[in-house]
Amino acid sequence: MPHTTVRRMCVAILIATVATVASAEVRVIARQPAGLFITGEPLSFVIETDGPAEEIAWAVTDYHAATVAEGTLMVGGGASTELRINERLAIGYYTLRLSFAAGGTFDRPFCVLPPPEDGRGDGGIFGVGYEARCETEWDILQRLGVRHVRSEFPWTVVEPEAGRFDLSRVREVIEEASERNLQVTVLTGHTPRHYGQKPVDARGRVETAWYTWQPATTMEWHRFISVMADNLLGHSLPPDPPSPTDTLARTPRPLVRGWEIWSEADQNFYYGDWDRYLDMLRIAWGTIRSRERVPVIYGSCGHWTEMALTCIANCHQYFDRIAYHPHGEDPDYEIMHWFRNMPQVLIDRGAPRETYWTETDFRTDDRETEPGFILRLYATLRSWRQRDYIRSGCTGGVIGWEWSEAGLVQKKNGQPYIPRPAAVAYALSRWLLESAAYVGPIDAPAGARLELFMRDGEPMIIGWSAEGPHQVQIDVTPRAELLTCMGFRTPLSGPTTTVTLDADAVAIFGVSRDYIAEAACANVERRLTTELNHVSPTNSGYINVLETDTDSLISPQFADNVRAAVAEACDPTRTPPAHCAAALFGAQRIVGDGMLAVVRHGRQRGHLYRNHYNTIWRLAQFVEDLGEIADGVGARWRRMNNVSASDLQSVRAMLAGVRERAEFHPGGGECAQAVRLLDRAEQQLRLVTESGGHRRGAWWAATLQVRAAHAMVAVEERINRRAFVVLPPRPDHELSGRVYNFLPREISGRIAVEMPEQWGRPVRTASFTAPSGGFSGPIPISFAVPSEPTPWVVKTAYRPWESLPVRLPEPLPANSEIWATARIAHAADPPPMRYRLCVGSYPGESAPEQVDHPLAMPAAAPARRPLLSSLRPAATDPLAIPECVRLVTD
Repeated sequence: MPHTTVRRMCVAILIATVATVASAEVRVIARQPAGLFITGEPLSFVIETDGPAEEIAWAVTDYHAATVAEGTLMVGGGASTELRINERLAIGYYTLRLSFAAGGTFDRPFCVLPPPEDGRGDGGIFGVGYEARCETEWDILQRLGVRHVRSEFPWTVVEPEAGRFDLSRVREVIEEASERNLQVTVLTGHTPRHYGQKPVDARGRVETAWYTWQPATTMEWHRFISVMADNLLGHSLPPDPPSPTDTLARTPRPLVRGWEIWSEADQNFYYGDWDRYLDMLRIAWGTIRSRERVPVIYGSCGHWTEMALTCIANCHQYFDRIAYHPHGEDPDYEIMHWFRNMPQVLIDRGAPRETYWTETDFRTDDRETEPGFILRLYATLRSWRQRDYIRSGCTGGVIGWEWSEAGLVQKKNGQPYIPRPAAVAYALSRWLLESAAYVGPIDAPAGARLELFMRDGEPMIIGWSAEGPHQVQIDVTPRAELLTCMGFRTPLSGPTTTVTLDADAVAIFGVSRDYIAEAACANVERRLTTELNHVSPTNSGYINVLETDTDSLISPQFADNVRAAVAEACDPTRTPPAHCAAALFGAQRIVGDGMLAVVRHGRQRGHLYRNHYNTIWRLAQFVEDLGEIADGVGARWRRMNNVSASDLQSVRAMLAGVRERAEFHPGGGECAQAVRLLDRAEQQLRLVTESGGHRRGAWWAATLQVRAAHAMVAVEERINRRAFVVLPPRPDHELSGRVYNFLPREISGRIAVEMPEQWGRPVRTASFTAPSGGFSGPIPISFAVPSEPTPWVVKTAYRPWESLPVRLPEPLPANSEIWATARIAHAADPPPMRYRLCVGSYPGESAPEQVDHPLAMPAAAPARRPLLSSLRPAATDPLAIPECVRLVTD
């Protein structure tokens, strides 16, 4: 059936609820997808029944079963009847109940949600990983307030036959997402059968899951990524409507928010050689970043081993974010635990990265507390300053089907889309928090949490207690009220009120502005006195608390100067509220000057070391924190907090000049860390222009980051990331390498390959020429591995999480390394690339019949790789010449 026909059927018939009551079939059709109404929309249903005409009673009850509207209606007799609910219902979860005179009732849940465009901000944490199957599902995502979707475009589907591309799904996602103002996180991966190379010791699932194998060569991957980039990049979403107080024209958002290279490449969905993944990662980074400055995401489950191999191979400069897929009921613990693990490998090298949570499953199985958990989760993410979070769809967390009870909307047993209470909690969390500025924590009893935000210039607390009920005292204004995660409002009397907190997070509006100073100072204290802006029971071993580093790299007075500046700026007895934002800009400048001081410290020592880079990165986050607080408290006085066109232009011009020096050096050498700092600054300026100029704190953060990047360019060591050697070893004692070139001109030169010491350490060289945006011809390099002395012995070749038994001469190690370097005429040389080889003879096995579908999975896929499953490509009859040692790797 054509795809368009499927979509039409979905819209036509899947919005009705059907049931049999008193021998009559009843259909209730909601006028809006899945019964998701927006506040202010007419609440209208169409009721159809094949029974005789009769009068029925109807009633609408809220989440707590209280009746909020009721009446009677004539239905049946072969006619459709429209039921209009005239009462204006607040945000919440409701049930429409029809009661028939002949007996029996019929229930239809529906929701009233806040307008999805109300309170729009960056929205990075309000993403979902779900492949919408029809227009109705796209509409559901839009009405829930989803801001971006993670869409997978498997190579197996896009190129079903060699050289033939099917871009219908790509075009559909572009069209549907653009129409609904949704950004897209792109996911690419999975090797087509016609390009795959089977692992030498494949068994079990790996024998048949050919889509998890590595591509035999890299040219086809480059072509695939190029086709995808040409079609997906360059699209924009319309800007937000202007406001009368705007000082700048609002700018559009890019359609593509991030680009993930292979989901869980270090887990169950890639069983090729890790060096081949790094080849694909480098090629994708060069292809994408040469077209648009979209963050390239390292597709990961967060394993140390692969990240260590990535860094040792000098490939840690070829991605901008790290993917991770956390789960559980305690997001605070899981996030803390994450930053104490794999990211430390990068911090140890002075190359920190932020995380892009591309497939997450934080949830509670308790249906009663699920809505409150959702609000608590998103408040926690904001307090951690997590920029991107994608709610998992593959575990049923978006639209739940028969096997899942975790969806925001449910679809099962042939029935229509039905909203769950979680849908209200998600939409309400988005409405409350997306445009709110996080200020910091407020003192609360042990086990309770009070987090202060500024929403529309007014302070708001999100509070909860995950460890049993706690009573807290809150200072409030006459307009104070408590809002539950399901939309219930309760007025609060003051000036001090008692609020009981439990596992269901609540929002408290109209709290005293005196809390701003307490929360901001607590935020600053946490930033200065921890390693990575959070409290952990263990020290990472790779990084000091920030104050320790600023004492040695800047001055012993730095931390106290920041504390004093923030305390004075937020103290209502010293700084009038209207001037608080401007005073916070001064605190930002202190931190910005600190970044410059760190660079000067490195220049005095002739080099920027890892502690310099890590400290600059943390201070860059710090100026963004302070800028967000300033923008939050200054939102009531927008004209005082605005950015002028000349202010914006001056920083943009400075940024462009620094980027020219940092990124586009004539020799191709880049200052990679300075470029990342400029990318942060550009994101801050995007916040300014998307808001119409109402983000002067973000403007200051960008200004200070550009200044620091300008200073770094003069001292940071340059690397050439845009030309590199790809050298896939083959089991026939020949290396067929290529040079990929993403510089704006053709390059030529020579590559050199250094063999292991046990092979006599020979160096093989060859010349190459590579066009701009493409790759060189094949560069054959022959070599020989010693095959003496005999007899051979069995050794173990080690790979991540597993081992491979091979036969080879006793003195020869089963694991060897070769290094590939390039000398480029009139350009900087790229970093050498290390290839880690498994050497020896491995007995071959016949492969069983392969599956036909590229995404076929066994009923119980292993949670981690089983022994001998992430295996290297098969040699051609590796035992045919027993006296010859071969590579058991590609």
